[in-house]
Amino acid sequence: MDPFADIDLDSESVWLDGAWYARADLARRIKEMIEAGDFRVARPSQALERLEAALVQAQVVSVRMPADLAEAAGATAARLGRPVGHLIREAIAYYLAAAAAYGAAQGRPSDPAGARAEPADVPGPAEGSYFKRTP
Repeated sequence: MDPFADIDLDSESVWLDGAWYARADLARRIKEMIEAGDFRVARPSQALERLEAALVQAQVVSVRMPADLAEAAGATAARLGRPVGHLIREAIAYYLAAAAAYGAAQGRPSDPAGARAEPADVPGPAEGSYFKRTP
């Protein structure tokens, strides 16, 4: 299972109990649970920890692209109901996995940049994912 399937990096929120929670919302929910005497806060706390860890690990990448490509990415993301950033992350992961598989199939131990041609560490398909990994 994809460890980030329940984390939306674009909105900085995590899926828990059928809803998306931003950091502040989840912290408020945990506080309200404790104030109400409900000390079963392990799951919400773990979700908040996973969200915080994912956000710390995430890096921002800025890219310029032609207007028609940006419009196509926006339209596709809207059709899929996902943020454009999600679509771009999946496209890059798909490309890297395909390039690594192609390099391995050609029997090349490394790519032109000198990196080993091993299968990319690509997360598994998440719900609403456009690309699916093949076995």
